[in-house]
Amino acid sequence: MEISVVSSSLDARSRSRVLADLCRIALEDKGHSVDFIDLRQLDPPNFDDDEIYSSEVYQSCHKIIAAADAVILASPVYNWACCAELKKFVEYMGSTPPGGSLRGAFYDKVVMFVNSASYPHSYMAFASLATSLMLDFKCIVSPYNVYAHGDNWGEGGELDDATTARLVKSLSVLIELAERLKSRSYVSNWEI
Repeated sequence: MEISVVSSSLDARSRSRVLADLCRIALEDKGHSVDFIDLRQLDPPNFDDDEIYSSEVYQSCHKIIAAADAVILASPVYNWACCAELKKFVEYMGSTPPGGSLRGAFYDKVVMFVNSASYPHSYMAFASLATSLMLDFKCIVSPYNVYAHGDNWGEGGELDDATTARLVKSLSVLIELAERLKSRSYVSNWEI
């Protein structure tokens, strides 16, 4: 399977980036091809629905996401939601350039969320972005996602056993969904 992992945190010590990297390692160990997109390194332009489509960042990321069988979106939780950088990424990867020269890259993708936060109460932080992906781009959002908060990390920065088990199970579900949907007969586009 071709899997894209998107790390959206701009924090140099990001725990959501650690989770994204753990996903990458686990998937590669199972023989899957993984494209790791780190938005901290890319510094993507703001979405303007115009000039962004000619940018190198847009073109390279669009190619990666469009080719993926599944996408993992890793984000810190800020203000009870995924970070603004991830939302911006979804906006420009999902949009279709004027004239329809390219189809939005997120259409029909199987998506899994990986979130990191300080406290346990914002475990549904990805819900509004998940709803947008489902309704706008007809994504299949995995019912198994990973939420790790401060108590899930050891003193050495390692993830606890229960959250590691959740990560492994979530990745297994993502792969199974992607495999089963790979031969789907439909192709979605913008429709209500």
